[in-house]
Amino acid sequence: MRYSALALVFVLLGCGTGGTSSLPTITPAPTSASSSPLPGLQPRLDAVGTLLTACLARLRGEPVDPADNCARLMPDVTGVLDEAEKQSGKLPPAGRAAIEQVRRALTEIGPCEPWFAAGGSSADGRLDARCGKAWDELFKGYNALRNAV
Repeated sequence: MRYSALALVFVLLGCGTGGTSSLPTITPAPTSASSSPLPGLQPRLDAVGTLLTACLARLRGEPVDPADNCARLMPDVTGVLDEAEKQSGKLPPAGRAAIEQVRRALTEIGPCEPWFAAGGSSADGRLDARCGKAWDELFKGYNALRNAV
């Protein structure tokens, strides 16, 4: 047990969680599974939300390792978004609007994948601004979707 705890500390430190307390997080709104329109999707939305939050810390100008889970983030977001969209008839209007917001953000962030892989910085200030805005929109939209579900 002691070794497991030590291993967890090293994993967390290696993932860059230190010093990121000022970063925003995707936090589910207080709700119960019985009041959720899509209770079966909540765990996956939470998991991808946790990954989005963790990947936000990668935007510090440091390259993202291709083996890092953050390198495969957009397919995870797209997958859970597709599932939510299939069941969107059960969602309140805010949830359906959040699906559209995340779709738009995914379209905008698509060309930014090399920027993200480079750690969220480039020599092109306009690219930095455009991709930073797309990332912010993705984060806000996903948070709204999670809280609608």
